[in-house]
Amino acid sequence: MLRKLAYWYRALGTGFCFAGFGVGCVLVGVTVLPVILFWPGNKATRRGRVRRLVSLAFRVLLAAIRGLGLGRVEVEGREWLKHAAGRLVLATHPNYLDAVVLLSLLPTADCVIKSGLWRNPFTRAFVIAAGYISNGDPVDVIETCIQAVHGGEILVLFPEGTRTTPGEPLRFKRGAAQVAVRGDLEILPVVMHCSPPALLKTTKWYQVPEHAWVLRVKIFPPRPLSDFVPQPSPLPGVAVRRATRALQSFFQEQIRHYEHAN
Repeated sequence: MLRKLAYWYRALGTGFCFAGFGVGCVLVGVTVLPVILFWPGNKATRRGRVRRLVSLAFRVLLAAIRGLGLGRVEVEGREWLKHAAGRLVLATHPNYLDAVVLLSLLPTADCVIKSGLWRNPFTRAFVIAAGYISNGDPVDVIETCIQAVHGGEILVLFPEGTRTTPGEPLRFKRGAAQVAVRGDLEILPVVMHCSPPALLKTTKWYQVPEHAWVLRVKIFPPRPLSDFVPQPSPLPGVAVRRATRALQSFFQEQIRHYEHAN
């Protein structure tokens, strides 16, 4: 009986957090956001303000989740975040909150987001004002990403393109490798692992684990792409394929370490 009550507490608590966040987005969108957008400053300055606002909202959401005992985030290697500017942040994607966590840690970061968020009434105003990159056009998005990092921005990318399916190996798409290869970018790897699994691609929000989850975030030092790819190729297509396989192998090995430790 107590176990069932605890389950429903976590399920209802999860729903409360997400519903509260949605309502908060609406309220902030009609009160604070217009002030930020019309406050004096150029486009880049206003965009930076909006991103910091988004980051603050995400920190509030994570604090509420932790305060209710639903889950918590543990970060290792936080000191490497100060070296993230002008680099490509690549991360695994096991959990619905992965982007929330990374943008809470990197208040000014750019991020490639699903085009559906541009149509979502709760998020549309914020993603447009923050200048986040839509994945709607696979051709333009590569150049936009490269230009952003060359301009000194931090760019967050999930090479899988979607959340990891539990029990299956990582399957990286080539987009992240194309950005890294064509832009000759340094990579700041981030491995994220959730135990017990929660907020998965294959479950509904109310299907919570038996106890509070822990999302572990390990941030590695930035390194050039050549550290991952022992045999680079002068042919762009071959270079991208090799980089995709090499990055996937690196992240898969790190995930195995977490799984063996648990």
